[in-house]
Amino acid sequence: KPFPIPTASPDSYSFFTPVTLHRRCHRAHLPSKKHKMAPPRSAVNLGSCIAGIPITLHYTFFVLCGLYFVDAFLSHRSDYPVFMLFVVILYGPVLFVTILIHELGHALMTKRLGGEVGGIVLWPLGGFALCGPVDSLRGELKVALAGPITHVFQGLVWWIVYASLAGSTHGWWPSWIVYLDVLSNGVAGFMEILSAQALWMNIVLLCFNLFLPAYPLDGGRIYAASLILVFKMKSMAAAKVTAGTAMIISAGMILYSVYTFLARNAGSGILLGLVGVFVLYQSSDLWNSAKRNDLANHPIFGRECYSDGNENSNSGGGGSGQERDQEIDTVPAQTEEAEMV
Repeated sequence: KPFPIPTASPDSYSFFTPVTLHRRCHRAHLPSKKHKMAPPRSAVNLGSCIAGIPITLHYTFFVLCGLYFVDAFLSHRSDYPVFMLFVVILYGPVLFVTILIHELGHALMTKRLGGEVGGIVLWPLGGFALCGPVDSLRGELKVALAGPITHVFQGLVWWIVYASLAGSTHGWWPSWIVYLDVLSNGVAGFMEILSAQALWMNIVLLCFNLFLPAYPLDGGRIYAASLILVFKMKSMAAAKVTAGTAMIISAGMILYSVYTFLARNAGSGILLGLVGVFVLYQSSDLWNSAKRNDLANHPIFGRECYSDGNENSNSGGGGSGQERDQEIDTVPAQTEEAEMV
């Protein structure tokens, strides 16, 4: 089956380099060593201590933290030094751990369903798990859902922290407003505001990734799979609808970002504008691939489960264990020859 082997190229927004893996032919085409994922030169290798998954941190990840720090200073809050520390922690280690857990949700679900995971890359626009395909479109849908679902549990942890600190005095549900007087009121006040904002961060990321059908974000992947599974669309039609929807949404993101910048509320739209540009780039590429009738080479819609998703989804990923064992037994000796498509 077609099997995209990932390479890490965050600078060029290239998530996958497709390499075909034939499981029922006379010869198996596998990636050679030169196609194995390696940490980007502009990234820090953080190791692979979690389920053996390599994790890298792109240097530009720190750009986001710096942008919010500058915005905090320009917003006339420099008279509250503790606010600067709050911004660095919230958009530094807290955001880092939040995104990492999100991407681990995708990666671990992929491994559970029999797919391959090349690694996780964290960068200014969040992160992405370099994952190969699973056997069915329903499996792809599960992988897409696994990331956003982690925010439910993360948010619950932060709510418990908040409730233990402020539940009896400021209510059991936090405001999304940063109260500088509370923030400056010792460690307890600092942690109260930090936990409240971390909770809201997870709520926003959950809704953004789950309900916004903007490809290639999780919501767009869920949207694309649902068009084929639920509405029985052909992959070509689903690709055009997915790309068109994402381009409209991305234009709205960019316009809103420009508006907030001109209104001198830059902090609320910096990241959204960058995500909008990224979504527009990726969705335009998908649209052009569909117009050229070249979806076979697309890293997502080129997967076999998208081209015959109805058949694969009915089988739920494929037959009895005996049948799957027989299929694997027919694979010949593996070679190191790679065939690019």
